[in-house]
Amino acid sequence: MSGGSKRRALGGNVTVSDRGGLAVVPDIPAPNWTRELERVPLLSAREAQAFVLLGAGWSNRRIALRLQVTERTVKAHVASILAKLQVESRLQAGLVALSYRYLYQSTVSGRIVAG
Repeated sequence: MSGGSKRRALGGNVTVSDRGGLAVVPDIPAPNWTRELERVPLLSAREAQAFVLLGAGWSNRRIALRLQVTERTVKAHVASILAKLQVESRLQAGLVALSYRYLYQSTVSGRIVAG
């Protein structure tokens, strides 16, 4: 690349200069989890507990230990969470959980608590 030129990376959201600097370019909107957040009340109490722990980045094994269930049960909870929230991946479910935590944790009485 010639001096000072930049190339687009990561779907156009970040530019990388030939000098190694990174700059965020706000041409791609951030994900909006509004629809998924509206579906959180569909989760059972146990799914809600797993949901919060997903948002904290916990593995299935760690969630299983915390909830005192088998990993197979956690996998079933995660599959149900994905279906109810209508998301495609564990990562998306975790991002919805983080959004839920930051938007609603202080306004919703303790139904969902990671503890």
